[in-house]
Amino acid sequence: MFGFNKGKEDKVRRYMVMGKFKHGTNFILEKQFLNKHSADQYVSLMKENNEYSDYEYFLFEQSKDYNYEQKND
Repeated sequence: MFGFNKGKEDKVRRYMVMGKFKHGTNFILEKQFLNKHSADQYVSLMKENNEYSDYEYFLFEQSKDYNYEQKND
C-alpha cells in the first residue's frame, strides 16, 4: 500500500474496532485487525485499562470492497 512492499499483496484488515462516547453520535476508528480474535483481545485490554468510563466499543467487519466491484457490461 502507498508504494511500500509493492511485490507483496497487502493483507486486508477487515475487522475494525470503533468506539464512541455514550453521549455522542460519532464513531471513532480505534484500530483495524486481520482477525476477530485479535480485535476481541484488544477491546478486552482497553476495557481493562478503563481510560474513559463512558466509552463503548463496537466491532465492524468489512464484507465488501466497493473499489474492486466487478462490472457487468
